[in-house]
Amino acid sequence: MINIRPALLALFATTCLATPAFAEEAPDGTIVVTAARGTALKDMDVSATVITAREVEMSPATATDQLVNRIPGVFTLNQPAAVLHPTGDTFSIRGFGTTTNVNTLVMVDGIPANDAFFRVVDWNQVAKSQIGSIEVIRGGGATSLWGNMAMGGIVNILTRAPEAEHMDFDASVGSFRTLSGTATAGLALGGDVVAGLTVSDTTSAGYNKTPEAYRNPAMAATSSNNLNIQGSVRAATGADSSLFLTASWHRLQENNLVWTLTQNRWQTWRVAFGGEKRVGGGRLALTGWVGGGLMNTTNVSQTPGFSIFNPAVGVPYVSQTENATYHSLGGSLVWQASLGVLKDIKLGVDGRSLSASDPLNLFATTGATGNLLAKAKHHFEGVFAQATLAPGAFPLEVTIGLRGDFWQTADGSLSGNYRGTVLASAIADQSISRFDPRIGMKLALGRGLSLRGAAYSNFAAPGMNQMVRSFIGGTSYTTFNPDLKPQTNLGGEIGLDFNAQGALGEISLQASAYANTLRNFIDFATVQSGCAAANNYCGTGIVGINGGRLNQYVNAGDAVLRGFEVLGSWRRGRLSAQGGFTYTDAHLTHSLYAAASNGVIPDPVGQQLGQVPEWTLTASAAWRASDALQFNVAVKSFPAYWASTSHVQRNDGATIVDLGAAWEVRPGLTLYTSLQNVGNNRFLDQGLGLTATNGSIVSGSTVPARGMPFWATFGIRAHI
Repeated sequence: MINIRPALLALFATTCLATPAFAEEAPDGTIVVTAARGTALKDMDVSATVITAREVEMSPATATDQLVNRIPGVFTLNQPAAVLHPTGDTFSIRGFGTTTNVNTLVMVDGIPANDAFFRVVDWNQVAKSQIGSIEVIRGGGATSLWGNMAMGGIVNILTRAPEAEHMDFDASVGSFRTLSGTATAGLALGGDVVAGLTVSDTTSAGYNKTPEAYRNPAMAATSSNNLNIQGSVRAATGADSSLFLTASWHRLQENNLVWTLTQNRWQTWRVAFGGEKRVGGGRLALTGWVGGGLMNTTNVSQTPGFSIFNPAVGVPYVSQTENATYHSLGGSLVWQASLGVLKDIKLGVDGRSLSASDPLNLFATTGATGNLLAKAKHHFEGVFAQATLAPGAFPLEVTIGLRGDFWQTADGSLSGNYRGTVLASAIADQSISRFDPRIGMKLALGRGLSLRGAAYSNFAAPGMNQMVRSFIGGTSYTTFNPDLKPQTNLGGEIGLDFNAQGALGEISLQASAYANTLRNFIDFATVQSGCAAANNYCGTGIVGINGGRLNQYVNAGDAVLRGFEVLGSWRRGRLSAQGGFTYTDAHLTHSLYAAASNGVIPDPVGQQLGQVPEWTLTASAAWRASDALQFNVAVKSFPAYWASTSHVQRNDGATIVDLGAAWEVRPGLTLYTSLQNVGNNRFLDQGLGLTATNGSIVSGSTVPARGMPFWATFGIRAHI
């Protein structure tokens, strides 16, 4: 192991910089992927996709989460993100990532956007009409450049840069009294300096997610309000340099999430700054950011307890309020150049510091029962180098990447009381150094065909939620686990790319096979049951609750995640189509919880991991009927799948069809419509619980939830 911390801390303290987030397109039309820190899409040796501004605009999806959900190889829940609990949205690429174990990095303009404490993604912080493009790198091929959390891949959402002396408007009305509007204005400040302001606001009465057969009278439609404000200043300070400054603020408010009395408010802010300049025959890019946020949540329980077998019984009461606050800062400094046969050289450092405070107040029907306070800080520093050897005499390119990482937890603690039990646990500081290499190749075979492959190792540190948070609900106590180890992965992929243009049109095909070996898989598990006052509630010291279970995030064992994907696109004249099929076999090869004991439901070995469908199919097509009129269709299909690794909840599979149309009334003015889930497919996006692993007996305590129903939207876009 290497200790890179002192040098990185010194450099980080003096720069506090990160890679800039500007999407680039070379004069020859080459797309440069900022999620790969400036590599051309056509040169990448891993599976990658860029969703262009035109594709974003014409998609039938009306929100960012729905747009991401239709990208081949990406899986999210099919309930709108604005009606999901902030900690409840699945996000996975190639099987990496669940609501409790997020291993895929999401960025907005090149800056990490995963929640600092829970690691989940708030897709609402960028409205669809704000998006300029979306970059997706599947698998761990970019972790030598990004390190922690990029184990499963990267999604980078790039926002639109305002145009000087222009304004853009997007307004729509939709089902369930949904109103949405976005306005963007650009102003020239002199020279090559452009300032911009974007404001986006969406309100919706929402739909009642619980099917009528299981609905309690106190269950309601989930209403929401989503507000985003972003300001920016961008300046070209010469032929070879530029600067930028951006500030953004976001708030999502949810009311009546399934039950009346529940509400959530997720709020974030961020200031980013930096630029780039030609230095030493290359380009030096730097940026920094500072940000913060809060997550306010009010949860309810019922008395008596809710059951789907008798849903009318049960009156909700506030059982918990949570007011988590976060702070983060980070950045990197990257130099990129090409020297002779070495091209796309990248040398850089990066770092990120996170701190969180998570106070919970607990209640019973008789009033307050206690409070808990979890605190922690996590620090990440990394140094990396990557270069591609491209000898001109032979059509083979070899890319080698090296990365060193240092991860540290500090100042962690859990304190509070519950019904007279005092909790005061100082969590010991710990740290780990990592060295992760990667190697890739791309061989041009001629006639538009190329062979590529990559092998890599990477890691994902446990999050603060997994290590320090505790909470009590009913007779269940979820306790902290400061001894969690980072997950590590050894993976690789191989693929064929084909591109051709002829009488049949433009054709692009991409086929990839991948395999990953994941160690120390982190899962949310019941580790003991039958906890009672007589056994000191399974040794935790908690009193006042009896006969329940003890939950914990644990290193459950080892897993493999392997499969294949086929992606393709076609364009001829006014017709175009694209799609993808992904198959993923993800299962534990070794489990510490493979056998039932003391009533604990086991994690089965050799069976599909929770929240990972075995396959997904996406397809879309567009027909430009005239220069002014376009029609679109999008389809996503997936099978029934387990919502938990212990196989005690089964979610429905579905095939969802969306339709869209746009009519350019005149240049700069477009009318559009979107029809989502045509046919109103009624499937359970959160299914029925079972009493045992792979069981057939339904549990009454799990509240099922419908996926998004039929949803119609009508809107207008204007560019002035």
